[in-house]
Amino acid sequence: MDRLTLFNRRKIKRTFPLDFYGEEGSWRFIIRAEKPSEVLDAMYWRAYISCHRKDFDLLHMATDKFNYKYNYSSADSSELHYASAGAPLRVNMMGPIVPISAILAKIHEQSAPENAEILRPAMQS
Repeated sequence: MDRLTLFNRRKIKRTFPLDFYGEEGSWRFIIRAEKPSEVLDAMYWRAYISCHRKDFDLLHMATDKFNYKYNYSSADSSELHYASAGAPLRVNMMGPIVPISAILAKIHEQSAPENAEILRPAMQS
């Protein structure tokens, strides 16, 4: 093994896990790629989940959480009764960290019954 190969392996170990941050409104989440082969999937699903958030229960798939601060401000004064008038309210929030492997497993699990229904009539004939 030459030095260049060893250097590249060390660099990959320091790079991963790689986190991709997504958000929908004030809600944020992380899709985590554990190895180089998962990066493209993580980028795709981060964008997809950002647009279709209500289709996914990331809280139950999460393996960890992260903290972030959100500056909440609203034109509706009734929503800001905890802050002084006109000042934004700074809220501490937590978001889930979901490995892409968990998302892919869930998608595969959901698509398995559909595939079984399609294949079943073909097997009977």
